[in-house]
Amino acid sequence: MNNITAERVIKRQYNTIMDEEAKIRRILSIETDNSLPEQLSFGLLVRVEQHLDVIINAQNRIVLLQQIVKPD
Repeated sequence: MNNITAERVIKRQYNTIMDEEAKIRRILSIETDNSLPEQLSFGLLVRVEQHLDVIINAQNRIVLLQQIVKPD
């Protein structure tokens, strides 16, 4: 695989991770004291988990691509 292509894909995945992290921070900045209804708190939890799934997938892609480009 072309190293330049691999670097671009890895950079794109890092950007995805950074974007998802910003989204999680924004969700967590919402007031989450006990005044929120339980359903809203559950919804926030689900959204955070969805963003974490995207981060995990991006990390897995980076690792896999690094192994393909530079097998040890």
